[in-house]
Amino acid sequence: MNPWLSMSIRNAIRRKLRTIVTAAGVAIGTAALCSLIAFERSYQAGIQGELDRLGAQILVAPKGCPYDAASMALHGASWPCYLKQDYLARVKASAGVASAAPVLMNAVYDENSGAQWVYQGVDPEILALKRGWRIKGALPAANDECLLGATSATRLKLNIGDKFPLPGLQAGQTGTVCGVLNTTGDADDTFIFTSIGRAQAIFKRPRQLTHILVRLKDPNMLDNVVADLRGCDAGMDMNVVPLAHVFHTIQDLINSTRILLGCVALIAMLAAGAGVSNAVLMAVSERTSEIGMMRAVGASKTDVFLLIWLETMSLCVLGAAIGIAVSASTAPALERWLRSRLPISPESAFVHLDAAAALLCLALAAVLGTVACLLPAIRAVKLSPVEALRTGANSG
Repeated sequence: MNPWLSMSIRNAIRRKLRTIVTAAGVAIGTAALCSLIAFERSYQAGIQGELDRLGAQILVAPKGCPYDAASMALHGASWPCYLKQDYLARVKASAGVASAAPVLMNAVYDENSGAQWVYQGVDPEILALKRGWRIKGALPAANDECLLGATSATRLKLNIGDKFPLPGLQAGQTGTVCGVLNTTGDADDTFIFTSIGRAQAIFKRPRQLTHILVRLKDPNMLDNVVADLRGCDAGMDMNVVPLAHVFHTIQDLINSTRILLGCVALIAMLAAGAGVSNAVLMAVSERTSEIGMMRAVGASKTDVFLLIWLETMSLCVLGAAIGIAVSASTAPALERWLRSRLPISPESAFVHLDAAAALLCLALAAVLGTVACLLPAIRAVKLSPVEALRTGANSG
């Protein structure tokens, strides 16, 4: 090991309690910064990815909160109210609409397995929106046919052609597997798809839908199509949700939150930097005679500066490493807490600390250490060897 580095580490741990408190301050600031970076980068990417996989630019839903409607359409749920199926024709007639896929969604609880199952009634128009779907088999056509998501097929241990009791429904309700959806990486993997007519019969919702997914001929026509649908006769009963606007609204909220949390993390880092600088400054004052002796036996000002810089860096890097470890270990708990409070949460992990974020935090800790060492290092460099030895002797 480099002798200067070895000496700086020994000096840093000479006062163990001071070192622990100082490193803890850096760890707290680094953990806050890491968690902020991990959340901000992963959440926006997750939401954008889910909206892209939904395949629609517009969601037509019953009246209510647009964020709740978007979340239910993405992740599956029982809807509190419904649309008339007659509205589908009006949506398709709007200029600029390339395709409109009707959906009837309902979630049920299976008391036998203790699991929730989400059913979606769809028609062939769904393929115009779900262009990333790869199906082994076919979409449901006959009344008893079902398309299973990849996860559902695995959980039920079913293959194409198998007949099975529909989980969570009354005894006697059965289906035949007509197809299995390849893994998509989103909530579709867990759904059971039937025809619209079968879903309406199962859940006793004749000629009703939960939502309509709309794909446009040209995304630039979004505002015109939204205005047309909101202004039509059925507009009072429909909640026309432009998904791009939902994403941008969420993005604006996240950006505002990021600024607030960024300020908190910055204050924590500045406080940690002040603590590091104060701790090293105290160490320099306690070792005045040692520094004078080093200068007297030939150590240059650069050597003294390097020693103080290495001591400060060892404190900051140690604290940053602990903070990164804390951030990584608490990420699942933080994600669970955020899921209970955010209007829309992606299925994938959205508090994810990757190597790039960890390296960025380490680099910022190194910058913090360099800045924090300036005052104590300059004071140590300016010490006169004779005065330093005399001061040390007098204090002894």
